[in-house]
Amino acid sequence: MYLARSLRWNDAHCEMVGAIPGDVIMHRHPQGRGYVRLKATAGLPWCGNGVNNAEIAAHEFHYSALENLDPPRAYAFDVLRGAGIDGRHDGYVYKNLLACYTHQRTTRHNRWTERFLRFVASCKAQRGG
Repeated sequence: MYLARSLRWNDAHCEMVGAIPGDVIMHRHPQGRGYVRLKATAGLPWCGNGVNNAEIAAHEFHYSALENLDPPRAYAFDVLRGAGIDGRHDGYVYKNLLACYTHQRTTRHNRWTERFLRFVASCKAQRGG
C-alpha cells in the first residue's frame, strides 16, 4: 500500500510513494480471504529459475483493493482460485518490484525462496557485485 500512488480509507485520501501506478482503496469487508491457487506466468521475475507448471497453494486476507492500475500491466500469477488483484491476476510486476496479495510458503512443490535467492544473486552478478 505504501508503494501505491494513493490510499483511500473512508473519507481520508493520502498520496503515497507512487512506485505502483494504482490506487489502494480500503473496504469494510474482506476483498480476498482464504486459500488460493495460482499458476506462475512468464511475468514472474524469477520464473526461469526452476519454476514448474504446478499449481501454487497460498492464502490471502485483505481488506484493500488495488484499483486504477495504469497500463501496461504485467502480472506474475494467474489466479485459479481466490481474488488476487482483479479476480484473475496477482503479483503486479514493475521492473524488479513484485507486489502480491497472496502469501506463499515454501513447499516441496513451490520452492519460491530458493528461486528468489538465485534471482537476487543473478541480479547482483549482473551489476558486478
